[in-house]
Amino acid sequence: MIPRVPHTQRQIDTLEAQVAELRERIVALESQAEGDSAAPARSVRRATARRASKRRHQARALRPDAKAGIVEFLGKHPGATAGDVAKGLDMNRSTASSHLLALVKLGRVHKAERGYVPAE
Repeated sequence: MIPRVPHTQRQIDTLEAQVAELRERIVALESQAEGDSAAPARSVRRATARRASKRRHQARALRPDAKAGIVEFLGKHPGATAGDVAKGLDMNRSTASSHLLALVKLGRVHKAERGYVPAE
């Protein structure tokens, strides 16, 4: 007949086995960490993201300055609204509106009774 081990004793034995296994893993990881003094290489995903960022930066640098284009457009079409500017420069109305507000704050454009006019 097999002697019965109490439930609590079985749990203790299981936990002790897990602790021993974890200690072995810690020793292996510590020896591995001591051997790797150099920093790990960058992941492929991170390197790709960095290159994509550089491409976006170059593309943005080649785009014409939107605010300068708006001021030029208003010089030819004084009193144009944000919607008129957006249609004329082929951009979203919200983008044109935010650029116009920034230009008003900078003092390069003034709000007219209807629309915007360039500053003198």
